[in-house]
Amino acid sequence: MNDNLIYREPEPSHATRIPARRSKGSLRGSMVAMLPGFQRPRVIYFESAPEYAFLCLMLVRDDVHHIREQPPAISYVGADGQSAQHVFDFLVTKKDGERVAVAIKPMRRALKLNFASELEAVAAAVPKTFADRISLVTDHHIDKSAAAEAARTLAWARPSLTEVAA
Repeated sequence: MNDNLIYREPEPSHATRIPARRSKGSLRGSMVAMLPGFQRPRVIYFESAPEYAFLCLMLVRDDVHHIREQPPAISYVGADGQSAQHVFDFLVTKKDGERVAVAIKPMRRALKLNFASELEAVAAAVPKTFADRISLVTDHHIDKSAAAEAARTLAWARPSLTEVAA
């Protein structure tokens, strides 16, 4: 056993806003994760079960370099002609450099809100410096058994928060 181990806090979240801790209608939480694009293990927040499942699936992929939850808001003009802002749930950077802004919504809610048409207006306003493309992910797009397996894999492969003291 090495007595020279010290504990290092994970890096804090890089989200532009921290989700409310409590919600009657959705799962809220955080996890500590490590990706090649992180300097140290980092806290990542999620605001729903589909976001958690998506996050788990992304964290076990070999082609994902970096993930940022709740990246800066995108200003756009809505269908009603009014200025608005949209905050994507995740900004995923792949190892090849492609950046994908991801909006996650339950299918029922996406249909009820006509979210796809709103997302088209947002997409038109997304600068290439922010993302190369956008993606809408619903609970119908997520393979629940693959997400559960990814969550189990992540639980067994947690990043170490200890290191040898100098």
